[in-house]
Amino acid sequence: MNTDDEPLADVPQDMTQGPGSVAVDLRGRSARTLAWLGDAEFEREVRMRLAQRGDYPTDRLHAMTARVVCAEAQAELLAAIEPGLDEAELGVVRRARNLNSKAGGRGVRSVRDYRSATALEALVAHWCFGAPGGRARFEALISPWLALRIDAAIVAAGRALRRG
Repeated sequence: MNTDDEPLADVPQDMTQGPGSVAVDLRGRSARTLAWLGDAEFEREVRMRLAQRGDYPTDRLHAMTARVVCAEAQAELLAAIEPGLDEAELGVVRRARNLNSKAGGRGVRSVRDYRSATALEALVAHWCFGAPGGRARFEALISPWLALRIDAAIVAAGRALRRG
């Protein structure tokens, strides 16, 4: 079993091009580092897709983003896509889900959700920065869910944040 600092064996051993043509070397990166990178990429995707929907006040943008990127929502997404993952993807999920964490994230009600969210974030990094054809997998499995969650967040933020 990998410890937090051991590299993932199934991550490609070459320099890969991430979004924006940033070279990312994933050799020797731990599941924790992949989750950290995937967290940033997942939130970037949500922000870009929200920005494409129109101009909103920044407090609404923040509220909508938070609804989509929270641990509970990410755990729900992972549960929905997990049956369709291949062995390499399941290996990334398994190792990231089993990371030792001293505490759950801020505002997370369930340690299980926090661990599942961490696993999803590592999978996002695996797809976006390492796995051949990973970006296509991201688009096929994640994009439809993101569209639905963003629609719901826009509706909810419109109701919740209306002023005067």
